[in-house]
Amino acid sequence: MRIAFRAALAGAMMLAPATAMAWFPFQPELPEEVARDIAYEHGIMVIEDIDPTIDADWHVEGYDPFNQWIELVIDGRTGAIERAEMESN
Repeated sequence: MRIAFRAALAGAMMLAPATAMAWFPFQPELPEEVARDIAYEHGIMVIEDIDPTIDADWHVEGYDPFNQWIELVIDGRTGAIERAEMESN
């Protein structure tokens, strides 16, 4: 019985990623262009990467004018900075 259940569960999990994206909203409400503007306002001069997170926030990575690496997590609804990290050279 346990083996049959595990096999059915494994089969369902293999199908889940293809179908889950169609109905599960991971996209932030805030448009990417607005997230980019917020990142520029908070010191990022060159954006290297911007991606939505599983929490529907924006994760932004880039460099400031002094070539220091900055990572920001921007709230996908309000535009508030949830986390900021900087690495100096």
